[in-house]
Amino acid sequence: MLVNLIWYGGLVWWWMGSPLQAADSLGVGWSGSYQSWIKVRESSQLLSFSPDSVWMWSVAANSNLGPGVEERGGFLLFPGDVATFLGGAQVMYDSDAATAFDPDDWARTTELKRTSPLYLDLGSTFGVNHIRFYPRLDEEHKHRFLRSFSLATDDGLDQGVNLLEREFKPLVDFYPANPNREPLVEVLFPSRQVRYIRLTPRENLPWEVAELEIYSDGTLPVGEFVSQPIFSSGGPRPLWGRVRYEGRGEEGVVVQTRTGLDLTPRLFYRLTGVGADRERVTKTIYDQLQPEEKGPVLNNPQWTPWQTATDGTVRSPGNRPYIQFRLLMNKPGIMLRRIVIEYYSPPIAADLAAEISPLEAGAGQETVFTISMRAQFQRFKSDGSLLKNADTGFQRLRILSDAQITGVEQVMVDDMPTRYTASLLVGQGAAIRFSQRLVQDGTFIQIRLRARLFRDATAFQVEALDQRVVDGQLVQVQQDARQEDVDPVSLGGSLVVRLEDERLRVLGQVQLRAPVFTPNGDGANELFTLDFDLLKLTRSVPVVLEIFDLGGHRLRRLELGRLGSGSQTGAWDGRDEAGQLAVPGLYLYRLQVEADSGTEHRQGVVGVGY
Repeated sequence: MLVNLIWYGGLVWWWMGSPLQAADSLGVGWSGSYQSWIKVRESSQLLSFSPDSVWMWSVAANSNLGPGVEERGGFLLFPGDVATFLGGAQVMYDSDAATAFDPDDWARTTELKRTSPLYLDLGSTFGVNHIRFYPRLDEEHKHRFLRSFSLATDDGLDQGVNLLEREFKPLVDFYPANPNREPLVEVLFPSRQVRYIRLTPRENLPWEVAELEIYSDGTLPVGEFVSQPIFSSGGPRPLWGRVRYEGRGEEGVVVQTRTGLDLTPRLFYRLTGVGADRERVTKTIYDQLQPEEKGPVLNNPQWTPWQTATDGTVRSPGNRPYIQFRLLMNKPGIMLRRIVIEYYSPPIAADLAAEISPLEAGAGQETVFTISMRAQFQRFKSDGSLLKNADTGFQRLRILSDAQITGVEQVMVDDMPTRYTASLLVGQGAAIRFSQRLVQDGTFIQIRLRARLFRDATAFQVEALDQRVVDGQLVQVQQDARQEDVDPVSLGGSLVVRLEDERLRVLGQVQLRAPVFTPNGDGANELFTLDFDLLKLTRSVPVVLEIFDLGGHRLRRLELGRLGSGSQTGAWDGRDEAGQLAVPGLYLYRLQVEADSGTEHRQGVVGVGY
């Protein structure tokens, strides 16, 4: 029987589960059986977290960030001989113009002087484009404003730098020879990322600040949460599956994972001082080393690179008992309460590796590719008996790509043609089903297919699929193949194909379905149809089709919308802007694409007849 362990309120609970077709999950969240966010955190940046959630602060454009400083864990301090936090100093940024911060009020209990620099921590990093401050504006106090001072900011993104050692970026400077003459100081500037604000008075004159207002531009930099490596209690060979998370604004969250064989995704080294000699140390020891002792920090080869979970599924390879996740949050107001990563046992295969050939192709040209794949299975003990947790094998493969796969020509298993069925997944790739389940260790598979590429560095993702009964329900599980040179005949060992000419235009091949069309209502040849290819686009762009008479007068402008890389189509129904049918004759068409590299267009002649 398989023993599963989970965390519950700090205690370890266990139960006996089935050794076959078992499902389990690990997760973070303060309810049920999951660990708290604080307990699993390895590092975080630009995020706030508590045991039951992790979040980015909600912020609107033109909102004053001052009143929320304490809630976000921010503070006001001055350095002195010892850095002193000024508790109660929030009168400077509490949105109450009737109260004021006066350094003379603090002189009796602290070392604060009129010329002491003040450091304000907003508690997180925000996009800021407007700061203003002023004294109380009644007759008694309105003359107590700063005349000679500097104001500077720091983004706070480098977590390893002490506050007083940061390189603050100036905003405004006033000197005794050129003083500020207005009680209300208002500074407008291009948006910059700000966490810390430094105000440095330059003269020993009375002053006060009733309100320091820091206005957001409504943006935040991307926040990051990285977990510790987490062990799957389901055994040493989990098949990682779905990722689920609950909270607010989840559409702004990117989940990445990596998997490994131990607890150390990164390896830390100390320089011994003897030539290039170095020794491996723990992260705790590394952090305590002097700068001249710190050696390189390298990725552990026993761990996979970070891979983004797509369609709610882990893309990191299975068969590795440790998983680490990284959350990237890119919108204000996002909050996650729980993240759950499911896994299954046993895996489909002990190892899947694949490559594609050739590694270059002409843009938009139909090319024959060969995907080679090696599958290794753990099914038997040394005495020949079946393992209790044997790999299940697979009968189906899925090839996912942005390429336009137009057909599957042949499938070979161990260099012999095999029976199969193939179906094309519109806009996604192709699916293949073998006539029998593949379970032989060392099975070599080759798939020959036709495809057209429209984007440089097009990736092909190869997945093995299996169906199994889990807790009485039929579920589909999948396992991705990693990149490796598995075919000694081919060059490369990659699943990424490049375009042969990186200088290609965005607008590729353009073809008319017919040089003449007849929009007479008989149902035949009613439209002028233009097929064209868009190449190398990383995002959709505006495309316009225009029709002109031979005198150069425009009859019709058709906005085809924002289109992405691939085969596209535009059509004209023969009518002008007023809805009237064009008279028989020849017309000019112009297809225009607005891309980052500039405007590209193609033009030609089309005939209208009846």
